[in-house]
Amino acid sequence: MLPFIQKKLQDNRLVVDGTLSAHGNARIKVEQDIAFLTDRIDAMKVHPRPNTMLIEHYQSMLKSRESVLKWLMDGCDDETTSISERSA
Repeated sequence: MLPFIQKKLQDNRLVVDGTLSAHGNARIKVEQDIAFLTDRIDAMKVHPRPNTMLIEHYQSMLKSRESVLKWLMDGCDDETTSISERSA
């Protein structure tokens, strides 16, 4: 793997040394997932022969990610608060 790709993957890790990263990576990753799923669903719906089962599966995944994002945002008054500070 190319070094810059490896560094990017490490920067986006949700779990570091067995604990949830305190750098907001979880929120960022979930937001990226939501954007990706939304784009895929929209693209699939306009396809001449849309795969309804796959669209439903992606919509279920999207609903789940949106719930996780809501949970992450409700659990933190300030986006910059680290996880260790919140659990103290």
